Amino acid sequence: MKKVLVVCESGISSHFLVKAAQPFIELYDAQLELIPTNIDNVSNYLNTDIEFVLVAPQASYHDEELQQVGETVPVETIPDDIYGWRNGEKLVKFVMEKSTPVEAV
Repeated sequence: MKKVLVVCESGISSHFLVKAAQPFIELYDAQLELIPTNIDNVSNYLNTDIEFVLVAPQASYHDEELQQVGETVPVETIPDDIYGWRNGEKLVKFVMEKSTPVEAV
């Protein structure tokens, strides 16, 4: 199961986005665990088994905190059309696409 940290300023909107994604994780049988948190708690996850970090667009300016995380796991900003509309289905598809290895041609 892939563990993905979903980060926003206060943790509230990331919580709602993860909640909107839950039915689609089950529908697509995605092996994902989405963990909502706020930007202040990101450092608590530095030495855990988080494999991917998604950051809300309005929190992407936190360079120092995100740089620490980015040294160990990939960090990506959540696209506006997913975050702004709290589109849980698109979030799950986005994470699944990002976590699928690209085969060499």
